Amino acid sequence: MLNSEKAKKIIARQQPISQDIINRVKNNLAEKGIVLEQSTEWDRYLISNGNEAITFSDGTMVMHTNVSASGFYEELIHYGQIKQGRANAGDIENNLLLEIETKKRLIKNKKAYKITDYEIEVLKDILNEYQTKLNELKKGGI
Repeated sequence: MLNSEKAKKIIARQQPISQDIINRVKNNLAEKGIVLEQSTEWDRYLISNGNEAITFSDGTMVMHTNVSASGFYEELIHYGQIKQGRANAGDIENNLLLEIETKKRLIKNKKAYKITDYEIEVLKDILNEYQTKLNELKKGGI
């Protein structure tokens, strides 16, 4: 999770994903009973928590109205991790591992997901932060 000021700057600089893509995925998810929410009210919540998007344990996804390709696909990946039973809110190490896995997948598939160079730069920075936190945790520093 980013701090809210950093999140505001990132969202302001990135290119939003096409609303057509969001609508297609949103409709597909709705057919499966999965909710994808977007609104200015949710935007404020997300920014105040330093997020561009979030997936709740019940599978509800909330995305910023200007969500980027990386933010969009990241939440779809997280939803899959939750559905597979791999996410556990109380397990910091597991959550760091899932975040690292997700960031690496986004970076590896940047062309397929049409992720911009700026987003890749941000993803790599966040990936490094998560890897540092994981190393500190394993050493007993967190």
